[in-house]
Amino acid sequence: MSYTGAITFKRARTPHYDDPVAVGRRLHEAREAAAMSQRELAFPGCSAAYISRIERGERIPSLQVMRELARRLGVSEALLAFGRDPIDSGVASRVRDVEAAEASGDAAARTRAYQALSRAASKAARAISS
Repeated sequence: MSYTGAITFKRARTPHYDDPVAVGRRLHEAREAAAMSQRELAFPGCSAAYISRIERGERIPSLQVMRELARRLGVSEALLAFGRDPIDSGVASRVRDVEAAEASGDAAARTRAYQALSRAASKAARAISS
């Protein structure tokens, strides 16, 4: 008897959040800080009722939904998922400015945005090394 089937290995899954209750609390806090209702935050594929369940810790949104919630609230997905940003907040803000400048197509705005990003990154690097 010969075996000709392929061997497959399952990859370990890395969760995109730390704790369902903590994610819900952070979502609620970010929503309140943005002065948005659950209904205002909702979008196709994520109803106000689903947001309520997330905030109660009964559901964990998919990575895609978590990203969209963060975008709509003006916070990072890492902040919602883990309670901290992996990068300096000044650098994160300048990266968002660069993305907006790239989307605008304005060469002068892109130059200013990249220069500001460079300054923010240098400042963050100095803070880390001291």
